[in-house]
Parts: sequence; structure tokens; C-alpha cells
Amino acid sequence: MFKMHCMIIALIAACLLAVAAQRVSSFELVPFTKVANATERRAVCMDGSPGGYHYSAGSGDGAKNWLIYLMGGGWCADIATCQSYFNETRGSSRFAGMANFTGILSPDKHVNPDFYNWNRIYVLYCDQSSFLGDSEVDGPGPKVQFRGSKIFDAVVEDLLAKGMGVGDNAILSGRSAGALAAILHCDDFRARLPNVCRVKCLSDAGFFIRAENVLNADYREQLFASTIMLHNISGLLPAACTQRIDPSLCLFPENLVGDIQTPLFILNSAFDYYQVLNRLVPESSPDSERLSKCLSNPSTCTAFDKQLITDFGDAFFKDVRQISKNPSRGMFIAACLFHSVAWVERYWSPNSTVKLGNMTILEAFANWYFDRDSATFVTSSNYIENFIGGATIAMSEPYSDPCYQQLRTIPRCFEKVLESVCFFHKMDVAVDCCKIYVSLDSGCIQRFVDEATARKACVIYDEYIGREAEALVRICNARI
Repeated sequence: MFKMHCMIIALIAACLLAVAAQRVSSFELVPFTKVANATERRAVCMDGSPGGYHYSAGSGDGAKNWLIYLMGGGWCADIATCQSYFNETRGSSRFAGMANFTGILSPDKHVNPDFYNWNRIYVLYCDQSSFLGDSEVDGPGPKVQFRGSKIFDAVVEDLLAKGMGVGDNAILSGRSAGALAAILHCDDFRARLPNVCRVKCLSDAGFFIRAENVLNADYREQLFASTIMLHNISGLLPAACTQRIDPSLCLFPENLVGDIQTPLFILNSAFDYYQVLNRLVPESSPDSERLSKCLSNPSTCTAFDKQLITDFGDAFFKDVRQISKNPSRGMFIAACLFHSVAWVERYWSPNSTVKLGNMTILEAFANWYFDRDSATFVTSSNYIENFIGGATIAMSEPYSDPCYQQLRTIPRCFEKVLESVCFFHKMDVAVDCCKIYVSLDSGCIQRFVDEATARKACVIYDEYIGREAEALVRICNARI
């Protein structure tokens, strides 16, 4: 029976970004594997390049266990945007370098004790439809291939050939748009593995809500409706949903998870960073710029901003509490401002300070997966009260570096820089992103072209987060 842990003290820890561990992070650089005969199998990215994945073979008692983690990267809802992704991993495998396996993919037993020696697979996301499409579109400019479902099929077939079909355990997981894909493909994945003893799914930041009673619900609905129309995937969405409601609403997990038979774990923040930044208000509106500043500097938040974020969180809590009634569901729902954290070591490790019910994310998921504990962890507190109400922290060297600070004020760019540098080691992607979002001087660009300097920026970021977390602990403790 599920136990609901609603502990404000636990939330305070959950609202903090974990302090970086003293030991050096352990990781594994894994090369990209192209799907064989991709063109013949139609398993291609939007630009026609082969789909594929990063694969690290299991060993020891993990050799017969499999963990698939689907990459995220949003969706494109118009041809021009889709074509613009031809020059990055969201639309092409030409830019797929070495993937840095950390967090849930880490080979370090101390960081990832339950899954470190499993067969671990990170699947490139280059179709922009959460691995659902199977069509092509001619428009101005080059043809666009929407073949996500074929990429998913081909990857699973490749892994079955490697022995996944006779394994002991298997997990289909993903982050962001890849997490939504894990939800959409969960039952199908289970059906492909009839001889595997334990098959379950994990959605890491894939619970995108409609929030129909919160401002701009029509905007959120239209984003998914446009994606469904462009990618021509209405016929590929779960029939249990499309037979019940308008197919345009069948990318919202709240309308999907009730029909999923396979055990599913939802890892999310009720104040999901991506959704708060990109789904509460239209990206091109003045409200978007103001909200972005609010998230970067809480002291600038208006009463309107605070209420909008609070309303969104309330809607999120309402949706997930309905899902928690299903005994095959597991949950870790915090009230922090984060998005897709299972692949990040400071969140996914036994030493993480992000806890609910005195459980780290790793412990909560592993206990649920191995049937050691079926508890659900949903916080009962409010992001606004615990973070925006706190104090700002004085910046000091090296955090006052103008280049670093300029990037930090552009959330979309800064997040992309960190991911490109720390995960894929792809400097060109980071630089291109910065050119799009902010006019950086040539010296600043050069700093991020140099890998050693760029990776140092990631260390600086971790150190700053650690300092910020320590300060917030003091603030929260003083309030108890």
C-alpha cells in the first residue's frame, strides 16, 4: 500500500540543489552507435542522418539487466524550427559525440549502486516528436523526416539482438521529451520483453500538464496540438486516449498514465523549471522575459509572477495525487525549480541532499523498482514560500566572472552550455546556442570554445550551487 509522506522538513531539503560531493565525479565517455541500415529501416533523424544510441555493456551480476534512457530536447511544431535543428543533436546525428554517462547512467558503484554495472543505453533524440512519428514533410527548404517511432523500434531491435530479450531486469526511462516517450512506449516496451522478469518505466521530468484552469491553458494545448498535426502522429497515439478524448490532448500525461498497465515511476518537480519558464506564458511575450528574470533572481518576482507559479504548482499537485491512487505507480514529486535530474550526479547519488521522506531520489526509485518499498513521495509545501521568499547571495570571485554571469542570466543558453560541455563535450553546440540567445563578445565565445575553460565553468557552477544550497539551508532552518 502506498504511503503518502508530506513532510515540510523533508521538502526543505528537497528544495535545495545538492552540494557537490567532495570526491571527484566519476563518469564514462561512451561513443555513438549508429543504427544499422537506418535508411532502409526509416530509422533516421529529421535531416535523414542515422538514428542511434550510446551503449555501455553490463558486467558481473548486471550483465543481464538493461537500462534505457531516452534523451530529451523538446518538440518542434513548425517546419522552419524543425529544419533549424538540422545543425544540432535535436535534429541530426552528425553532432553526436561522446556521451558522458553520469547519474543513473554512471558506472560508479558509489554514485549509482543499483544500476552501475547494468547494460546502460542513452538514445539520441533527433525526431522532435517523443519517438512517435513516421512520416516526412516537404516544405520550403530541405525535406524533414519525422521517424521517431522507427528509431525507437530499431534501437529496441538492436538491443534485443544483444540479449535484452532474455534479461532479468529492464527499465525504459527518459528525460523531458524523452520521459514523455518513456510514458508513451511503456506498455509496448513491456510487450516486447515477455521473458524478462521485471520491466518497469521511469519518467524523469516528463509529466507535462495542461493546467486547464491556469492562465494560458490554450497556449499549452496549442503547442502539443501543433506538434501532433505537423508530425502526423494522431493515429500513433494510444488508442485508449484518442477514443476517449480529442487526440490533441493525448500528449498530456495526465490523460495517458491512467491506461498504462506497466509499473511507472514519476520523477518530477511540481514547479518544473522547463514548464514554468516555457509553458506558463508564450515564449515571445513580454511576460516571458519578466518571468525568466524572476527565475534567475527571485527578488525581481512580481506578485503576478508568484501567483502564476503557485497556481501552476497547485494544478500539478492535483494531477499527480490522482495518479498516486494506482498501486503500480511510484513517485518522487518535489517543489524545487529543477528539470530532468536523474542523469545529474548531485541529484542521483546516495549522498544527495535532495530528499523526501528521508529518501534520496535514487533510494526512492531503487526501492520501488526492486519492490523493497512501494511508497510514494509527494511534498506538501510550496516553492514560493521556500525559495522566492529567501535571501539572495552575494557573488564573489570566481563567480563574478562577467562571461559566466552573462551566460547565467540567459537560462535557456546557460542550460544548453552546461549540457553541451559537461555531457556531450560539444563546444560548437554551446557556442551556436549562445550566438542565438545573447551577443557575447569574441573573448567570451573563445572561453567556451576551449574545452578546459568550459569544463572549469561547469565546476564553478557546481561550486556556486553548493554555496547557494548551504545558504538556503540556513534560511530554512531559521524559519522552523
